[in-house]
Amino acid sequence: MIPPLLEVRSLRKHFPVRGGIFKRAVGHVYAVDGVSFELRPGETLGLVGESGCGKSTLGRAILRLYDLTSGDVVFMGQNISRMSQRDLMPARRQMSMIFQDPFSSLNPRMTVADIIQAPLRAHGIGSRSERDKKTAEILDIVGLRTAAANRYPHEFSGGQRQRIGIARALIVNPKLVVADEPVSALDVSIQAQVINLMVDLKKRFHLTYVFIAHNLSVVEYISTQVAVMYLGRIMEKTSSRELYRNPRHPYTQALMASIPIADPKQRSKKAGLAGEIPSPMHPPPGCVFQTRCPLAEERCRREIPALRNIGAGGEEHWSACHLTEKAAQTLDQRS
Repeated sequence: MIPPLLEVRSLRKHFPVRGGIFKRAVGHVYAVDGVSFELRPGETLGLVGESGCGKSTLGRAILRLYDLTSGDVVFMGQNISRMSQRDLMPARRQMSMIFQDPFSSLNPRMTVADIIQAPLRAHGIGSRSERDKKTAEILDIVGLRTAAANRYPHEFSGGQRQRIGIARALIVNPKLVVADEPVSALDVSIQAQVINLMVDLKKRFHLTYVFIAHNLSVVEYISTQVAVMYLGRIMEKTSSRELYRNPRHPYTQALMASIPIADPKQRSKKAGLAGEIPSPMHPPPGCVFQTRCPLAEERCRREIPALRNIGAGGEEHWSACHLTEKAAQTLDQRS
């Protein structure tokens, strides 16, 4: 079997909340709380969940844009969890990020060429003429004219700006790209173009993606694996095909039921999500989903469910639920 490109082991990222005259820590935001997974070369892991569930924090922690509270990130066989910024530089060349907002993620005072070439300059790659040549090539690959290199971000539409952000991420030929909701700020018609571009680029450059999104349809289209997050923890993880065919966690089932149906004459029998996500400063005891789960029992309020493999036929299917079997029966009754 091909060894993992990325291993995340019991990753935690807690942000201190400070108050009082001396700004002492009075609490913590448990943004990511014990996440583990593996990602092999060429795969795409889709991270889904409601706002505030820790998806973006997890993506940034993987790239060490945040220091970890605990846990390990192993990239290309090397543990980068506690490396200094200087020691991280060789690994950073193999990792890139596409940001959510194509407006704020580009410096308005820099030309497109300067923006795209920034990673090359940071890593000391190439001469000025070589960097200009690579910029022209990557602009053509992402669907922009070479003349765009001398223009400024405000002269482009949202979709074009996101293409510039993608070009910046790919200019150093990375192996891993973390895409933090790269299409959520774009019009629907432009979203499809950018997603298709990312699929083509994945094949062309043999990329591995961590793809963060709200839109379950987009995640289904682009992902090979899907991990469903809630309050900083993974609730369910399996292949994209298996998750959409056979969701086993009550939270995943509720998310699926929330997908709008195009035909107004059809009404879903499935129950969507009720209530609001609890504060990540004060997560519920036991299962973090128990305050909104229609199947919750007393055990769910006391014990934290382990993420266990419930897959059959050799396919891995991980679920963090005491009542996985009951949830499957309930889903069958509603179908």
